[in-house]
Amino acid sequence: MTGAPRQIFGTPLIVTELPGADAINPALEALILDARARDTGVVRSNAGGWHSDTQFLRWAGDAIVPVARAMIAAADAATEDLQAQPGMRRGWMMEGWANVNPPGGAHNVPHSHGGSYWSAVYYVRVDAGEGGALVFHDPRSPMIEMHAPMLRFRGGNGEQQLSVQPRAGQLILFPAWLVHSVTPWQGEGLRISIAVNLSANTKLQPVA
Repeated sequence: MTGAPRQIFGTPLIVTELPGADAINPALEALILDARARDTGVVRSNAGGWHSDTQFLRWAGDAIVPVARAMIAAADAATEDLQAQPGMRRGWMMEGWANVNPPGGAHNVPHSHGGSYWSAVYYVRVDAGEGGALVFHDPRSPMIEMHAPMLRFRGGNGEQQLSVQPRAGQLILFPAWLVHSVTPWQGEGLRISIAVNLSANTKLQPVA
């Protein structure tokens, strides 16, 4: 007699909407497009798109505050601190950058964000069109495919990829080690997003 399989080692994925996004996004869009017009950006995982420096959270000023707070709240809600003490919290160190993918197939190759605990993406603008999905890759796939590419675990969430088609105002939080990519953007307009890495502070601090 065979016991029913259990699912273990789950990977968290949080997808939510930012309240008041319609009022927040115009200022962020103007800020990001102005920066793109003045700076060539950097190349990381992006292919054909614009990637700002990683100091976005500093030069974005007040415009980014509600988004950063929402990311922190999502990370707090999805994280258990095993050393937590009453009246104390660990908090997060954050770095972020802006992405602009124009028409013509701009995309991001598969990558992960080493050295952080959570990664978050917030979508400022996603015009109508094909592509631009955020794709998460099963971290177990290389080992599974190496041994038996023709097999899948029965009832074991056998998908090799999970795609999320973003929309403006959407916030997504996922483990920083999880490999992800962005499919080529074929829309007529722009796909503008903000990416943030959250790393845990090493010391507990009093709750403000």
